[in-house]
Amino acid sequence: VRSDDDQELIKVLRRASTLTTSRGSSIPSKTVILTTLNSAWAGPGSILDLFLESFRAGNGTQQLMDNLVIVSLDHKAHQRCREIHRHCYAMATPGVNFTGDAFFMTEEYLLMMWRRIDFLASVLRHGFDFVFTVI
Repeated sequence: VRSDDDQELIKVLRRASTLTTSRGSSIPSKTVILTTLNSAWAGPGSILDLFLESFRAGNGTQQLMDNLVIVSLDHKAHQRCREIHRHCYAMATPGVNFTGDAFFMTEEYLLMMWRRIDFLASVLRHGFDFVFTVI
C-alpha cells in the first residue's frame, strides 16, 4: 500500500514524463527534470522566474518545461509554483521549516540536503529517471 504522498508523487511524475512528438502525439517516458524550491527563491521576479524564462527563451528548450517538476519545500513555494507551472510537487517534511535560506553546512542545510537525497531516491524507487538541477 502506497501513502497518499507516494501516490501524488507518482501522478506528478507520470504527467511530467510524457513526451510530445513534433506531430503532437504523446509518448510515455520515464525521465523528468527535477528542481527544488522554497519561498526564499519563489517570489515574483525571483530566480525562479529567470529559471523558467531560460526554458522559454532557450534554443529548442521550451518543450523541456513539460518535463520539469518543481519540488516545493514549503507551502508558500508550492502556491507560487502552482500559479506559474504545470508540474508541482509538495515535499512534506513534518516538523521542519524550509522557508528561508539554509546556510552551507548548518544543521538546517544538512537536514534539507538529506531530505532531498531521500526524495530523489524515492523517485528512482518508483522507476523514474531524472536530471536534477539547482535554482
